Amino acid sequence: MTPEIWPGLVRLYWRLALIPLVWIPVVVLYGGRVMYAATLLYWLSLPVAYILGRVTVMGRLAVALHLGVALFTALMSLVASPEAAVTGLSGEDWRLGVMAFFTVGAYAFAAFAGWPGLWLALAYVLLAPWPQEETRFLVAAGGLLASIAGLSVAAMIRRLQALQSLIQSEALTDPLTGLANRRSLEREFPRLQALAAREGLSLVLSLWDLDDLKAVNDREGHKAGDAHLVRFARVLREEAREGDALYRVGGDEFVGLHLGLRDGASLEARVHARFPSVSVGFSQVEGKELVQALEAADGLMYRKKGR
Repeated sequence: MTPEIWPGLVRLYWRLALIPLVWIPVVVLYGGRVMYAATLLYWLSLPVAYILGRVTVMGRLAVALHLGVALFTALMSLVASPEAAVTGLSGEDWRLGVMAFFTVGAYAFAAFAGWPGLWLALAYVLLAPWPQEETRFLVAAGGLLASIAGLSVAAMIRRLQALQSLIQSEALTDPLTGLANRRSLEREFPRLQALAAREGLSLVLSLWDLDDLKAVNDREGHKAGDAHLVRFARVLREEAREGDALYRVGGDEFVGLHLGLRDGASLEARVHARFPSVSVGFSQVEGKELVQALEAADGLMYRKKGR
């Protein structure tokens, strides 16, 4: 499963991107032609970027696109003459407010876009036609510091994602055999069942039980028993088809979910040829809950054992 950190931040961004709505009365009352153009560009780019993120499922790229436009609109106001940017307000106060907006935007841009965001933000500043060089370097310094902070946040999120993936993998994986565990089976069963129904395919559950695990443990010890389990897991993995989902669900019980399996007997024969001391039962799972499918396979398996 894909970690949810970035998707959550993307959803949060689209909400925060609406905050400049409170600035619109100021623009209407005091804005000059450049500020009108910058504001219009900001709000026109917002739905375009949002739709891009929803249609392409590239949320971070869409956010980075809008942030890039937002930084550009801030620079439009900063490099313009005070008369073109704002009327009725102190030009210096206006510039300080827009510079603060640019700094916050550079921080978020670097966080979402990474190093390309940092370099693009600096390129904006260095290439813009500033009326005063002091302002250029002041904005560049603030943008650089903010971008470095944004990159640090992105790096921290990557580490959190890696940790989240590791924890999730350990929670859904049997540590001895490397197969998925029962929790994973319970999560994936409805998804595979729905996929089978949608594609018009059968879904077969196989339940495997090692017949001699207790004897191996009693005779040779639990270390040998663990090796016995690992060997069977390897055999089952190698003999199952590519795409079959395999799980260890108990001490000596394993389950397979086989989409579109037509010949369970062939799989059983291949496994038995390499690992004779195992019993198996198959169950069609259409219309059944997981517990019902397991019970059906278990009943068939024990009827085979009783023969």
